[in-house]
Amino acid sequence: MCYHTSLTKQENQITAVFNAVYNEPNSFEPYYHFNGWENKNLSIIKQDDETIIDLATWGVLPTNFDLSKRTLFLAKTNTLNATRERLFGSNLYSQFIQFQKCIILADGFFEPHKVSATNEKIPYYFKEKNNNLFAFAGIYSIIEDQDSNPIYSASIITTEANPFFKEIHNKPNKFGSYRMPLILDPKDYWDWLHTSNEKEIKTILQTFTKQELKAYPVSKDLFKTSVNTNNSKILEEVPFIQGLF
Repeated sequence: MCYHTSLTKQENQITAVFNAVYNEPNSFEPYYHFNGWENKNLSIIKQDDETIIDLATWGVLPTNFDLSKRTLFLAKTNTLNATRERLFGSNLYSQFIQFQKCIILADGFFEPHKVSATNEKIPYYFKEKNNNLFAFAGIYSIIEDQDSNPIYSASIITTEANPFFKEIHNKPNKFGSYRMPLILDPKDYWDWLHTSNEKEIKTILQTFTKQELKAYPVSKDLFKTSVNTNNSKILEEVPFIQGLF
């Protein structure tokens, strides 16, 4: 499952690629590592306006939710990821999949690799081979705060892993499914953000980006909450030697 991402580009680089501007200029801060349990924000482009980039807390929350209870909610109902197969059947996700879709902007993400015959987990960093930006398929909810300003929360949609991802993110979930985040091909951004037709949505959910991705192992500090991993060092490749890494 995708619980760790990066978005290291500057605001002007992001706005140029997606031909959109931040709703609150200068509100975005690049990050090398965003653990989904933290209180940083994702950058999203919502279904109702592809020219605006909004900030969203990670993990779809119910409408009229008390944000102070986000951590407790995620501990009980982890919505950092939304399973593709459950989008139309889930009591929560089905509220948003037709009319509150979004793309979630990133330039990398991290997944664990389980070492054979041990409990050792090695984090791998995935990125586009030329360090280009890409976008996850997502859904979002709208929460009204005390000042009646909209606050957004968003989930990354996951799908069945392809062979490349399955080899690295090689531990199945409790249902025996190997997962990967659904990265949309740039040519599908517009359709994803503009269709509310169930059949068309399900067709796009079966796609994946044609951008070429690469992956390599990084420091196991990624898994240590006591270490500040929001720095460029966490993106450096670390040779993997079983038992010594």
